Amino acid sequence: MKGAPLRAVRAVLALLALLALPFAAAAHQASDAYLRAGVDADGRLALQVDVALRDLDTVLELDANADGKLSWGEVRPREADIAGHVADRLRFDDGRCRLRALPGLTLDRKADGVYAVLHYASDCAAASAPALAYGLFRDTDPTHRGLLVVLDAQGQPSGPLRSLTPGATPLRLTLAAAAGAATGTPAEAPPSPGFFGEGLHHILIGADHVLFLVCLLLPLVLGSDARPGDWRRRLWPLVGLVTAFTVGHSVTLGLASLRVLSVPPRVIEPLIAVTIALTALDNIRPFLGRRRAFAACAFGLIHGFGFAGPLIELQLAPWAMAGALLQFNLGVEAGQLIVVGAATLLLWPLRQQANSGTWLRTGSAFAGMVAMVWLAERLFDFKLLPL
Repeated sequence: MKGAPLRAVRAVLALLALLALPFAAAAHQASDAYLRAGVDADGRLALQVDVALRDLDTVLELDANADGKLSWGEVRPREADIAGHVADRLRFDDGRCRLRALPGLTLDRKADGVYAVLHYASDCAAASAPALAYGLFRDTDPTHRGLLVVLDAQGQPSGPLRSLTPGATPLRLTLAAAAGAATGTPAEAPPSPGFFGEGLHHILIGADHVLFLVCLLLPLVLGSDARPGDWRRRLWPLVGLVTAFTVGHSVTLGLASLRVLSVPPRVIEPLIAVTIALTALDNIRPFLGRRRAFAACAFGLIHGFGFAGPLIELQLAPWAMAGALLQFNLGVEAGQLIVVGAATLLLWPLRQQANSGTWLRTGSAFAGMVAMVWLAERLFDFKLLPL
């Protein structure tokens, strides 16, 4: 009798940990800023920074009437506050190289929302290779990243793409005012994980992608025919499903990033919620059968557009995009393996319980309900869940 209550407690804790995965993955949309560093006509550092209004609102309270929406009338009077806040958190050469905000704040609608576009001049020569200490949203959002492109003398992207983490080691910018290249190299530390790290980061904070992966593997671990010792029989179907999903999202991630095919986020985001709901429903009342792998591939096509946002906004030359795309996709796959491995380890003890089918239906019902709330939020533009 002592063993049964203990197993029940362990089962409850494991299921709670599993269901918490997507909530731990992200509390909001991915937070990215886009930076373009170049050289002005006087040979000095010039900088463009695109920052999401939703991120600025969290620290500057731009929504004056508290209606949950930001208007140009609320943003325009705060131009000096916005430009000053960003400049104070982009320190070049430990503050010795000062940024000067140029007038003319504009807004740009990107795949994941509206961004403030800021331009800065500086009093430091580009040839001095200033070191950038990036600190945007360091104290308010640990998931934030800055994506940096350095420009050559013709204003075209050149050199390696860099991912900037708030509080990380300063990044030295080697800029050329003439025909040379412009690159970003670390001032003191080894290279950052770059776009591999960004791919890993984006799937791990993507609650909808995480929840979809968990839904895929639930029946393979907790299905009614589960028996102790049959993990080898279940491994290959799991590998097949994950591979099918990978093929699907890799195709559309590439097409979207290279701007061969474009689907608006207002279409993709609700469809991602639908894929989760359908997969959860299939777990409870199976209707896909042998077509489940095909469905995983088809659903992956939809999720791939969701992954592509950060790469689309960089507007890179094809050769640079190809390298960034490869790194990013490898990072996504690594993150996917982490999610599948962690969820499988948490679920495996439950499959030995007599009521493993109940856990399967409970977990799937929870995922389906979350997906339906996301669908309503994305269709009707309101916020209920904190992610």
